[in-house]
Amino acid sequence: MVQLQLQAERPLAEGRALALRGHFLGGDLDYDGQTQAGVPLTTRTRQSEIGADLMLRPHAPAAWGEAWLTLGLLANRRAIHSTPIAGGLDEVSSAALVGLRWRSPAFAPVMQWNARVEAEARASVWHRLDVDFHGVLDKTHFEGARKRMLALRVLASPAHSPWEWGLEWSGLHQSISKSVGVSRGGVPLANTTVRQPELTTRDVTVRVGRSF
Repeated sequence: MVQLQLQAERPLAEGRALALRGHFLGGDLDYDGQTQAGVPLTTRTRQSEIGADLMLRPHAPAAWGEAWLTLGLLANRRAIHSTPIAGGLDEVSSAALVGLRWRSPAFAPVMQWNARVEAEARASVWHRLDVDFHGVLDKTHFEGARKRMLALRVLASPAHSPWEWGLEWSGLHQSISKSVGVSRGGVPLANTTVRQPELTTRDVTVRVGRSF
């Protein structure tokens, strides 16, 4: 998976600050498992994600670091390829998130290098799913479960260099959503529902950044 992130920060009076962050992520995921009926299934998913966050530092940096409030929008798209035994689907997840971000003061782990640690926690306050079954069923729209996201970053840069290197661990947990009925040609299907399954991911990312 490849991710591109851009961030701009504007200082305010009395040490406060405002920042805007945007990112795009995309790649292919190979699935080797089974259908809900237990039949072996191998397929591929085109995964993409786009997000934007408005961040506010309400107080000047202190000896313990910086605290930021975040408000963001996040959209994910999963395009699951069809196979001879299972139809594909196109799922778009849209969410609004609020969170907290902490950034440590800079420190020098080795000579001529500066480093810092960041921790961030976010949770969704609104989550919607739109699913296209490629004509097998009617398009379905329903409420998604709450997203809970954590991230921990260690970032370092050579002294007087605009380049920055880092390692990030991130985790996402999402419970099972409520079930909703589905239809075909506008006719509801009896005893047939759809829901988003429980989802947990753990990722490690290598980061390379540059200040302008």
